[in-house]
Amino acid sequence: MKILVPVSLDPSRVDAGRLAAETARSIRAEVRFLYVVDRGGIRRVAAGVAPGGAVDAASSEEEIVERTAAEGRKEVMELCRVCKESGVPFAGEIKTGQPREEIGNSSAGCDLVIAGLGSRYSYALLDEPGKLVLSLMNDTAIPLLLAASPYRPVKTVVIGCGGGARTSAAVGAMSRFGLWKEGCRIVLLAVDDSEEAARSRIALPRQILADAGYSGWEEKVVSGTKAEAFLVSCEEEQADAVVLGGWSTQRWHEFFGLSITGRLLDAAGVHVFLHL
Repeated sequence: MKILVPVSLDPSRVDAGRLAAETARSIRAEVRFLYVVDRGGIRRVAAGVAPGGAVDAASSEEEIVERTAAEGRKEVMELCRVCKESGVPFAGEIKTGQPREEIGNSSAGCDLVIAGLGSRYSYALLDEPGKLVLSLMNDTAIPLLLAASPYRPVKTVVIGCGGGARTSAAVGAMSRFGLWKEGCRIVLLAVDDSEEAARSRIALPRQILADAGYSGWEEKVVSGTKAEAFLVSCEEEQADAVVLGGWSTQRWHEFFGLSITGRLLDAAGVHVFLHL
């Protein structure tokens, strides 16, 4: 099993690297770190047509490429050290090209992507919270674990039971990896004013976990406004990670707005596991 960690020059890379090492150790996976030198972005900056252009105006494109590659190599080596200390197999790679394309190509050969939320993959530009890797998940249907909070060991996991195919896909991916199978408290959570309707949404995730050999999970039903009740419950349960079914492509605009997933990421308090 292989975990891809796209590396960017921002503080979230540290949280992503440590979460990847912990996850790889628990599911016996190899971690592959990838840093992409954004040549197109560097070319635009060197030409003075993008943020940062004034700073790099005196540098040639090749000089900026070399400097950026050196910075990326240093960060990849540091993250590899984290895996080495954790006893996790690892590899590191530096590529030059278009970040979305290179990360997408590399993710095709991996089982899971773990990324930082405040990532900066494009040169001199801040990525909208996880937007690049989230859009990749839409295209490649690869599970994604976002390090959306300062790193801490995952001890409590809340699974959002919204019902339908997306919930089943997320819980199925989690159980296929054996993720958080041992040493973690798992809570199946459904929000509905009808106890019967909520229990029906929990039924399939419960069966998936049982079939995969999980045991000892808890089940919780709460009523109220869906997003508000879900977020409050995650806080009450002191969740370290939340498992969700993602979102439909037609509702992308809601992702960073009123959706449960978007509000969780805005709060930056828990790691978020997503799959479509």
